[in-house]
Amino acid sequence: MLNFKEKTYLCTIIKTKIMAKKKQKNQQTGQQFLSPEKFMKQRARSLEIGTCFVSEDMHKYGEGYVVVTRRHTGGRISVALYLIDIFCLGVKDSFYRLRLEEDELEEMLDRMPNIIECSYEEAHNWVYGAIAWAEEAGIAPDKSFAVTKYMLEEDTDEVPLIEYEFGHNGKHWLMANNNLELSRYLPLLKKNLGEGNYTFTVKTDYEDADLSD
Repeated sequence: MLNFKEKTYLCTIIKTKIMAKKKQKNQQTGQQFLSPEKFMKQRARSLEIGTCFVSEDMHKYGEGYVVVTRRHTGGRISVALYLIDIFCLGVKDSFYRLRLEEDELEEMLDRMPNIIECSYEEAHNWVYGAIAWAEEAGIAPDKSFAVTKYMLEEDTDEVPLIEYEFGHNGKHWLMANNNLELSRYLPLLKKNLGEGNYTFTVKTDYEDADLSD
C-alpha cells in the first residue's frame, strides 16, 4: 500500500515521463495544437468516453485512483487521473494528459497498483461522491480539478446515480499525513460537522494499522 507521499510522487513521475515524450514528438512533427487547458474546457467532453479504471482496494485503505479516458477519432487517447480520499478529503490531486498513444497509456497504467476496469458511471460516482462527502465538511477539491473535471461528464441526473459508502463508520475520518495537514483541515471539520461527528488520526498513528478492521 503506497502512502500519500508515495502516491503523489508516482503522479509526478507519470506526469514528467508523459510530458517529455509528448514534447519530443511535437518538436519532431512540428504540430501545433490548441493549448491543453483550452482543449480540456472546449473539446474534451465531445470525445468518446473510453475505458475507465478504479483502485480495487479503495474501501480498505480509504483512498485510491480513478482513471477516465476519452478517445480521439484518430485513435489517440486523452486521460485524467484522480487521487481521491473517500474517508474525508475528496479529490486530493488530479492531472490530465492529451493525445497519448496506446503504449503510453499502458505504461501509465502499469505504474498504478491494484487498479481494475470499471464503467464510466462507476468512475463518475466515485469522484463526485467523494467530492460531495468532502464538501459536507467544507473541504473543496484540489485546485487541479478546475480543469480535470472536463474529462468527466457534467454531474447531472443524466449520469445514473450509484451510491457508494463514504467515510468510516458513518463519519468523516481525516487521515492526516502530518501535523501541518491536520491543522489545515481540523478547523473545517469542527466548524462544519461539530464535535463528535468526525474522527482524525495523524500518519504515525495509523501507518501500520489494517484499515479494514
